[in-house]
Amino acid sequence: MSLEITVGSGGGGSWENAPAGIHKATCCDVVDLGKQETKHGPKLQCEIYFELAKDKAGVVEATGKQFTVRTQRYSLPEPGHELHEKSNLHQFLSGWRGKTLEPGDNIKLEQLIGVHAHLSLSMKKSQKGTEYTAITSASPKGKNEVFPPLSGAYTRRQDRVEAPQQQQPATAPTGVPATPLADDDMPF
Repeated sequence: MSLEITVGSGGGGSWENAPAGIHKATCCDVVDLGKQETKHGPKLQCEIYFELAKDKAGVVEATGKQFTVRTQRYSLPEPGHELHEKSNLHQFLSGWRGKTLEPGDNIKLEQLIGVHAHLSLSMKKSQKGTEYTAITSASPKGKNEVFPPLSGAYTRRQDRVEAPQQQQPATAPTGVPATPLADDDMPF
């Protein structure tokens, strides 16, 4: 499936949560989850992953790697349909972009990888009572603001080779632009 939209009118073990607050972050993955069962029936969904800058967020104590956080699951429009302006994905992307998406905008979600954002993170509790870090909003980086590059510790989901009971060592992410995007090169 192509992760391209047109705008219309953890598993087991211990987990260390990223700290709450406002953090510099860089998109490191967009994951196509395919059709997922929701309370409104089966929906195409995706998640967007970000790596947090370690100068404020620190690193995961157990691994020494930078924190990664992901968005909630966003429903995608069915093929041939447009992203509705009231959808959660539309609102998240508009906040990240710093202005409302317009009808006819065509967004290739893969091009978000390597794009910087300020993320507002807060602590929430799941229905099972587990505390987790949630992305509450995203906003664009300021003009001429410096962000660190991706560390290369995160492996994109599509590039992971899973061995029985164990994941292979991480490699540098693919799909990341070879050169950093200029301040005005927001790909959406």
